[in-house]
Amino acid sequence: MPPVTILIPVKDPHHSKTRLSGLLNSSQRSKLTLNMLLRVIKASVSSSVVDIVVAGGTFNPLKQLIKERAFPSVRWVDVLGRDLNNDVELASAVIRNSGRAYIYIPGDVPFISRDDIEEIIKSSEDGKTIVFVPSESDGGTNAMLVPAEITFKPHLGVDSLKKHCEYAERNTWEYRIIRPSGLALDLDTERDLEHCEEIESGFLDRLGALHEGMLE
Repeated sequence: MPPVTILIPVKDPHHSKTRLSGLLNSSQRSKLTLNMLLRVIKASVSSSVVDIVVAGGTFNPLKQLIKERAFPSVRWVDVLGRDLNNDVELASAVIRNSGRAYIYIPGDVPFISRDDIEEIIKSSEDGKTIVFVPSESDGGTNAMLVPAEITFKPHLGVDSLKKHCEYAERNTWEYRIIRPSGLALDLDTERDLEHCEEIESGFLDRLGALHEGMLE
């Protein structure tokens, strides 16, 4: 197995996806956030990675859900839960201390697959080279693998891919950019939600929940 940990940072679902408030109420946005997270966990658990960290605030309601579901290889790590970059930095330090590379994957990439994760690992030469996966919409970073020996300061947000590449170049770190198909779309806006419906009919009605045929 590759010495890699998947890191999935999560916000409190009650404060997530506010840009969808014109279309979905708070309860619906919370359910959408949870369902997308479950999709990311499903893909992660089915991959070759045997250590999966979900990182969030101590009082995040998703913490109890993760514990109750008892997903194989999934553990919760407490972070402050107030700033994405700070949370990734804190959680990745815990992972690096165990001598493992990490793959940052956001919890809102609903079409991620096991094959996408394996492509990242293969491109990194089993965790030895930085890999970036761009967002198709805002110049963001929809996944990145950072080797265990590198202390990487994340710059997640709009145009983060450019910032991450420049940061790696300043430190003379080799990196690769790949575009796995299931990681192109992260769901933030109403247009993103429309795109999800175009890709998967019924996505909006189910609020991103996997239908029975997708659970196997």
